Amino acid sequence: MNLSDSTRTAPSLVQVYLLERDAGLLCRILGLYAARGVDVLGADYAWAARDVMKLRVSVDGRHADTDEVVRVLVDKVSTFIGVLAACEQVEAERRAA
Repeated sequence: MNLSDSTRTAPSLVQVYLLERDAGLLCRILGLYAARGVDVLGADYAWAARDVMKLRVSVDGRHADTDEVVRVLVDKVSTFIGVLAACEQVEAERRAA
């Protein structure tokens, strides 16, 4: 096996949300990704302030329609009560094959 075969660089789309500390809201956001059939590569959350959480979701960006689906998801989530901010970015992620 070549070293080039064991790793590869895959584009991932990353969305970052600042939201009020609410596990139900967190589940509702992640449920939207599942409902749309988006391949989630990872989801991390941390406390950003006393009652504010930061949720970072990265999804597989190799499919052509993923960009549009993610854009719609970010727009929709930004309207939820309790979501303070929402943004998206493209990131190259190195993953094992």
